Amino acid sequence: MAVRQKAKVLEIAHGHFKDFGLPLDIEYKSYVNIVGSNEALHAISIKRSFKAWKYLLHALKLKHPELAATPEPAPKPAPKPKAKKDPLAALSEPASAEKMSDDDE
Repeated sequence: MAVRQKAKVLEIAHGHFKDFGLPLDIEYKSYVNIVGSNEALHAISIKRSFKAWKYLLHALKLKHPELAATPEPAPKPAPKPKAKKDPLAALSEPASAEKMSDDDE
């Protein structure tokens, strides 16, 4: 196994995972579908360098821990306080039609 080839495969994979925002638990077939078959790492290159896809993912976790860190969701804005009803506003409103009819009886 050539160390240079292994490092090159790891850096290409790092670029793909960083550019496309891929999770580190993705399957190889999904990776190929997202990245594209022309740009994706070939299965033979992965097999020669890392023996299996899962070992490449593990190496990415170790070498590039920033890929494993999930971004924190933005905090929700605090709810706006509801306006309190002014008790004097009820006194200044004109009497409703129902109240007037009740007074006539």
